[in-house]
Amino acid sequence: MKPFFISVSFLALFTLNSAAFAAPTDNVIEQYGFPLALVNQVYTGDITPAEMLKKGQFGLGTADNLDGELVALNGVVYKIEVDGSLIKAPANLAAPYMTMFKFNPNKRITLKNVSSLALLGEKLKATMSSKNSFYAYKITGTFNYLKMASAQKVKNDSVPLMEYLKTRVMYTKQNIKGTLVGLYTPEYLGNISIPGMHFHFVSNDYKLGGHLEGISFDEVTVEIEEINKINLTLPQVEKFRTIELKQAAVPAANKHK
Repeated sequence: MKPFFISVSFLALFTLNSAAFAAPTDNVIEQYGFPLALVNQVYTGDITPAEMLKKGQFGLGTADNLDGELVALNGVVYKIEVDGSLIKAPANLAAPYMTMFKFNPNKRITLKNVSSLALLGEKLKATMSSKNSFYAYKITGTFNYLKMASAQKVKNDSVPLMEYLKTRVMYTKQNIKGTLVGLYTPEYLGNISIPGMHFHFVSNDYKLGGHLEGISFDEVTVEIEEINKINLTLPQVEKFRTIELKQAAVPAANKHK
C-alpha cells in the first residue's frame, strides 16, 4: 500500500461548518490538498484539470512541483507560466493543491479608488456579514497597476517552501483589463486553508495571469459569495512526510493560573 502524506485514508472527506447556524448555502469550498503539506515540502498530488472541474468552475492552486500557478475561471483551468503567460492547463497536468468553488454570487458592488492590496482587503472586509465565513470573489475591470508573481518548478523537494518563495519571479502591468478570482479564508482556519485574501489574475485576452501581490484601480465590479462550508480531499502521494501542526497560542485571559 502506498503511504499518504498524513495518516488518513485516501480521499477522506473533512467538512467544516464555520457558522453552525448560518443559512444553508448551495455552494461549498472544495479543497484538494493541504497548505501545510506544501510547507512540509510535499509538492506533488494527483488531481487533474478534469477532476478539478467536477468540483467547481472557479478556483486557485498550484501545479505539481510548483511548476506554475493555477486559476480556474468560468469552467476552464489555466496554468500561469513562470513568465506570466497564460495557457489552458494540459489534460495530464497534476496538482498538489487546488481550491475550487461553483460561485453563486449573492452580492454585487462597485469598488473605487483602491491604491494597494491592503486597502483592497480592508474594503472587502467592510462588506462582510461575518469574518468567520469564507468569501469567494470575482473582480472585473481595468486595473491601473498590478504586481504579480509566478511559480517556477522546484528542482527537488528538499527545497523548503519559505526559501522557494523568496525566488519567485515578480512582474508588473499597467492599464490592463481582466478578472481576479479570489478567496478569503478566516484567520482561525489558517491551518486548513491559506488564511486571508488570495487572488489570481486572468487578462481579458487570456494571455497573462499571476498571483496578486499589488494593485491599484479607479473603479471595478466585485461579485461576492459568502460560503460557510469546506470539504477537504487528501491526495495520495508516493513520499511520506510528517506534518506537524503547531498548537495555537492560548489567549492570556484564558490561561489557567
